[in-house]
Amino acid sequence: MQILNAPVASSKFRHLKFLNIYLAGLHSHRDYDYLSLVSFFDASPLLEKFVLLVSRVQSKYDWFEGDPSSLRQMSEHRHRNLKSVKISSFCPQKSMLELARHILENATSLECLTLDTTPISHRCSGDMLDRKCPPLETECIRDAHKSNLAVRKYIEGKVNSTVKLNLLGPCSRCYAL
Repeated sequence: MQILNAPVASSKFRHLKFLNIYLAGLHSHRDYDYLSLVSFFDASPLLEKFVLLVSRVQSKYDWFEGDPSSLRQMSEHRHRNLKSVKISSFCPQKSMLELARHILENATSLECLTLDTTPISHRCSGDMLDRKCPPLETECIRDAHKSNLAVRKYIEGKVNSTVKLNLLGPCSRCYAL
């Protein structure tokens, strides 16, 4: 099996404060090593806000269900200015869990971590009662609920009291399971 990684950022982005990464078109997100994105944090010492948007082509990926101690850790990587992180299409794929835990353990100024378990194109249309969210397959709704459970199991215990964890799932007004 070949693991796809982010390129190592050899030069520094010394003044970069906001970074949005959009991963799309990958036929198999199961092979992508999300933890490798830490190289962008290391190359951007002033980074304050990081947004990872993942476009899921398919929802077939390996769910991690195991001992949290088997998750990889990268030591000696402090991200002193990172305050806000959002990951869309968050799922309990091993390397994505590792990335979220790495951020919680090493972003010393982190104020807010938002994990959105729905596909990026399926966010609620708003508070207007007459508007509905885009159609979402039952399998995606179930996956989002499983992802929420995984966050509670593998992520919540790592959240510092100074960090606000926002866990977003399918719109409860439009999708009930």
